[in-house]
Amino acid sequence: TGRVKRIPADGGPAVTVGRVRGSVPQGEGGLLGLAVPPGPDPSYVFAYYTGARDNRVVRIAWDGSRLGRQTPILTGIPKNTYHDGGRLLVGPDSTLFIGTGDAGVPDLAQDRRSLAGKVLRITFDGRPAPGNPFPGSPVYTLGHRNVQGLAFDSAGRLWASEFGQNDVDELNLLRPG
Repeated sequence: TGRVKRIPADGGPAVTVGRVRGSVPQGEGGLLGLAVPPGPDPSYVFAYYTGARDNRVVRIAWDGSRLGRQTPILTGIPKNTYHDGGRLLVGPDSTLFIGTGDAGVPDLAQDRRSLAGKVLRITFDGRPAPGNPFPGSPVYTLGHRNVQGLAFDSAGRLWASEFGQNDVDELNLLRPG
């Protein structure tokens, strides 16, 4: 549905705070990921969703109680019925990590020019993050099938989880490039 709900910290029922416009649910697509920048009063949130033509990441204004204006910051991520990825994670350096799927075309995961089958790293306004392994590119790691989880461990290392074809799921320690 694209609805975003807020769960009160002290408990109680979830409250709908808005909707991600343009989300097209089909197969494994739809509203795929949300991320909130750290801090007591963030002024925006991020969403990753499947649209009519592509998967995309948007920044959405947040006033503390309602979602507002939606601004695309990264578009053109290949979509498919399966393997859309969709995980978002705000990094400790105030960058945004985006886990994408190979859109059912495994060769795209190895193609540095494609956004499919990657973990991408961008600034909060959508530019490739400084220090990425391929200058001018949002690509942080490549060769992924369908990234479903991203997390930093207590040592500050970035991990990704991926579903296998039927039973060989993966947990990968990511290294730039």
